[in-house]
Amino acid sequence: MKTATVLRNEIFNRVRLDSSFYLSEGNRAYRLVESALRTVPEHYSMGDKDLVRIWQPNRNVLIYAGAGEPSTPYLQPYDILEYLPGARSFISQNQNPISELKVNSGTILQTCSGRNLGPLIISDKYLEQFAFGSDLLRIDIFDESAKYYIFAFLNTWIGQALLHSNKTGSVIDHLSAKDIENIRVPVFDKDVYNTVVDKMKLSFQLFSGARISLEKSMKSFQAAVSINPDSLRLCEGWNVSAKDFCRSKRIDAAFFDPSVGMVSKRLLADGGSTLSEVADILKPSGRYKTNYVKKEFGQPILSGRQLLQNQIVGLKYLPKAAMESFADYRLSAGWIAYPADGRVEGRLGTPIMVTQSRDGWYASGHVGRIVPHPNVDPGYVYLAVSHPAVQAQICSLACGSVVDAVYPEDVEKITIPAKIDFPYEQIIDAWNDLDKANRLKEEACSLLLSCFQT
Repeated sequence: MKTATVLRNEIFNRVRLDSSFYLSEGNRAYRLVESALRTVPEHYSMGDKDLVRIWQPNRNVLIYAGAGEPSTPYLQPYDILEYLPGARSFISQNQNPISELKVNSGTILQTCSGRNLGPLIISDKYLEQFAFGSDLLRIDIFDESAKYYIFAFLNTWIGQALLHSNKTGSVIDHLSAKDIENIRVPVFDKDVYNTVVDKMKLSFQLFSGARISLEKSMKSFQAAVSINPDSLRLCEGWNVSAKDFCRSKRIDAAFFDPSVGMVSKRLLADGGSTLSEVADILKPSGRYKTNYVKKEFGQPILSGRQLLQNQIVGLKYLPKAAMESFADYRLSAGWIAYPADGRVEGRLGTPIMVTQSRDGWYASGHVGRIVPHPNVDPGYVYLAVSHPAVQAQICSLACGSVVDAVYPEDVEKITIPAKIDFPYEQIIDAWNDLDKANRLKEEACSLLLSCFQT
């Protein structure tokens, strides 16, 4: 049984009687902040209208774009946590309030609905191209230094606990602007303040620049290898020979999409190769049995969805005592990994590069690994697998009744573009900058946490 001492004034001030509230991390965080506020000369109030504006668009029905209609790419709230999120769909520019749904660089975006609400990021030039729905709070902080300082605080466990403690909802958790407005952020001494601000600002600049660099490199590579699936009217159908049916043992239409076969042949004609000629494809068993442990006693393990996230939600840990039995699930820096189980219309097959900070981490059996051969540039393999012609092939291989899946023996046969003269080192540099940005962010949050009397 968990117990906690609750002060009378806490009950009066917070108007809560539920025991789970006072036993939560949020209550501990509240006490730490209140203690700090009694010793520091100043603080930021998230309810200060002269400093902060917290808002979200009115809840409305989004209308998707029709064929040939002017459109804007759309992201769901949790997509913002990914390294390089791609459009989930395209919404009509004529029938939606696009100006309200888009977000300018520098705005803090706060996930505010769902089981794991709370994670937040600062929008950048990459995200400016997308529209977002109403389940994402927008936080504009008018002073730049205050923005980076407050952002660092909200990313500490104290800030996250305060956000989670105010969530409401019977089935789906929600966070409102009012919940955030009640938060106060202690401002510690000048040296701490300036260091936190400088680290968070540099982190944001590195991360934003790395994303733009990755996007630019991918577009340049795709332009140089301009082989893409043709837009066919699939409803008109096509012919497939009985021999092809018997040989493939597949009867699903996507597998026989003629545009996919065409791009594969064109890639081969231009000097392309099968993926197995440049890399090994690995995918351990999807079923394993273990007991997860607390962070301090284990090693992180990623799911297929978490693999794509720069800011990971709900990370679990394998016990260190069982490490050897999970050797096949270990990741290494320089590998390319992708969700191998999921939804074709989702992120199935989307590649990321395993960075140095995740070297030695583990990933579930729902994650595929592409291990470049010793003499092959990982940057080339990443760009090749990211190419739309290759992504189309991966999607066509998916099978499954409930969850789509792609198998390594099929993935190794896909055709990839030939290696061309290209600055592949830009890919490695960009992923290294993403890593460095995360380290700076962690350092800023750790410094801020050290100022609280825990």
